[in-house]
Amino acid sequence: MTRMKQNKISSGKRILLVDNQEDYRGAVQSLLSKEGHEVITISEGNKALDLLRKEHFDLLLLDYSICGDITSTEVVSRLREFNSYIQVILQTGYSSENPPRDMMKSLDIQGYHDKSDGAEKLLLWVDVGLKASNTIQMLYKSRKGLEYILDVTPELHKIQTLDNLFHGIMLQISGLLGTVNSFLAILPEDQSINITSPVSDAFLAMLEEETILEIRVATGKFSEFRSLEGCLEPPKVKELYDILRKANINFNNEYTVIPLLVGDTVLGIIYLDQCIKNKHDIEILQVFSNQAAVAIQNIRLFSTATIDILTGAYVRSFFEQWLLRELRTSFRQQLPLSLIMLDMDGLKYINDTAGHLAGDQALSIMGSVLKKSTRITDFVGRYGGDEFAILLPNTPIENTHIVLDRIRENLKGKFVEGPSCNFPVNCSMGACGMEIQNIYDSGFYSPISQSYFNEMAKQLIGATDQLLYRAKQNGRACHVIGNSIKWQPIIE
Repeated sequence: MTRMKQNKISSGKRILLVDNQEDYRGAVQSLLSKEGHEVITISEGNKALDLLRKEHFDLLLLDYSICGDITSTEVVSRLREFNSYIQVILQTGYSSENPPRDMMKSLDIQGYHDKSDGAEKLLLWVDVGLKASNTIQMLYKSRKGLEYILDVTPELHKIQTLDNLFHGIMLQISGLLGTVNSFLAILPEDQSINITSPVSDAFLAMLEEETILEIRVATGKFSEFRSLEGCLEPPKVKELYDILRKANINFNNEYTVIPLLVGDTVLGIIYLDQCIKNKHDIEILQVFSNQAAVAIQNIRLFSTATIDILTGAYVRSFFEQWLLRELRTSFRQQLPLSLIMLDMDGLKYINDTAGHLAGDQALSIMGSVLKKSTRITDFVGRYGGDEFAILLPNTPIENTHIVLDRIRENLKGKFVEGPSCNFPVNCSMGACGMEIQNIYDSGFYSPISQSYFNEMAKQLIGATDQLLYRAKQNGRACHVIGNSIKWQPIIE
């Protein structure tokens, strides 16, 4: 096997030449190397197949009459078992033996070159083969890219936090393109741009003078930054805002910027510290970025409808729906389920003494503490004015003390300022659970009506609320853990 120096700017194409005649291999290698192609030569079919399994080639020039323990027909047949995309040009000095058309049909080859036709005819076949190879590779790459996007789309559109979604988007971009240095920057919800609406001079001035894009997740050399000014030079920051207004994929020799678009609304950008010029890669990026933008918009809408802005907890109506869902899961999968209900101590006194803004601050602190004290699988809801509920899936009642103690610990030192003193933020808590039900020995039959689970939800909430009331009676700033309640028999 030999390699020849290329005398022309590289074409980026790799050709494998398999031929018995050493002189012919050398002449063809010299001819094609002058065209800028990388040419590797070999004389045996089995060695050629081993090389084709290990390395990428765009074109195979195969001698019809190669010697050894394998024929050219067998080479093509075995090649197609693991590579159906490489283009094959068969070469022979005896073209009269088999009509070219029959050969191409029977061997799954793309060209048939008679060596006696000379160098120009060979160059023509090579050009045809390489163009076909490029087209097929682009189609394959596009298909694989679209398959990748279809695979990750369910992950993008599942119910999750925005931060988790942003991290997922960047992981998928890295998987799609192998990008190392990148970031995702988002406009605040009230500053999304509608590209069909006229842009006022005042808005353009604001874009030039104020930073409104917020970096929400970054990788590589950008990972420590949260503002554009921190990681990019001022001229480049201005370029990003110009790109943001135009809402088109933009690339130069240094970077690629992909806008996140939902219809005519721009939500933000994905910045890649590399140039993506390939047309098919850009099309894949557009499809992916559209899916990502819709996922972001959906999570924002979902959050608006289900999350209490002040505390970050889920609103009561959504919490009640989730409780029914977890009750069904607990019942059918025979898993433990626990519920904590808590009431803030002295919120009315804070409101009356320091004002409702101080009371709102206390509620916000409580919401943050509850989120910090629970797992990602737990569910925190604002049940009333100053009452919260925490659902703990797959958690037996005896383990609820872990969360209760964590809440108590995280509340230490938390207070709001009043006109003459500081008010500590504290709470009373009660915890109750559901017994694990062996449905196979209990006489339960499917289907079980929604009304049954509605009734069990009322019983669980009622029992937990009674434990919370006992904690209040015990002096507040404490908790009471009760026993698990039984699933009630179904009365027909």
